[in-house]
Amino acid sequence: MNIYEEHLMPMIKKTCAVLEATPQMQEILRGEMPLERFQWQIRQNYQYLMEYTKCWAIGLAKAQGFDEMTRWYSIVKSTFEDTVVFNRTFWADQLGISIEDLEKTIMAEKKRSYTSHELARAFEGDLASCMMGLFPCNVLYMHMGFDLLPQCKLPQENMYYQWISYYTQPAYVDKCQKEIRMVNSLCEHKTGQELRHLLEIFAIGCNYEILQWRDMYFRMETWPLEEIFPE
Repeated sequence: MNIYEEHLMPMIKKTCAVLEATPQMQEILRGEMPLERFQWQIRQNYQYLMEYTKCWAIGLAKAQGFDEMTRWYSIVKSTFEDTVVFNRTFWADQLGISIEDLEKTIMAEKKRSYTSHELARAFEGDLASCMMGLFPCNVLYMHMGFDLLPQCKLPQENMYYQWISYYTQPAYVDKCQKEIRMVNSLCEHKTGQELRHLLEIFAIGCNYEILQWRDMYFRMETWPLEEIFPE
C-alpha cells in the first residue's frame, strides 16, 4: 500500500489550502508582514525545532539495523543542521535577533502542545507512529513552497521570498522524499484500526499547523501570564 498517495495526499492538499489562505501566510507571500511579527515567528520556530530534532532522535534510538539507523540519522542530522542551525545563523542575522533572544524565548502554548503531541507519539509508539507525528511539519511546507513560489512577485533577495523558496530547495525536497519513502515502508502492512490510528496522528499534526498559522503567529499568542516565567 502506498499510504502517502492513497491516504495522506488528500489530507495534505486540504491542509495546505487552509494554511496558504491564512492572513499570516498571505502577508509573507506579498512581503507585507510587519518585521516584529516575523521575528516572533522565527523565535518561536527556533525553540520548536530544537524539540522537533529531539523527536527524530528518539526515532533513531528505536531504529533497528544499520540501514534503518542510517535513514533516521540522516533526518536527525539534516533537521539539526539545515533548520535549527539555519534559524540560529541565517534568520537570526537577517532579522537582527540575538542568540540570547533566541535562547530565552518562551515557547508559546500552541507550540508546546504541538511538541508534546510529537514527543508522546515518539516515546509511546513504534516507528510508524513516531514518523506520522513528525511528518506533517516537513511535507506540508514542501507542498506549500511549490504552491506559493510561482505566485510570489517579490525580488529573489527579499527575505519573504527566501523564506518561501527555502522549502523548494533540492536539499529540503530530498529530505522530504526520503521521509515519504520511510512513511510508505513503515506503513506498508498497516490495516484496519492500526491504519486509522496512524492517520489520526497525522491529522492531529496537520491541525496543529493550522492552529499556529491561523491564530498563534498572526496574533502572537503566548501564555496568559508570560511575565511570570523566569527570565
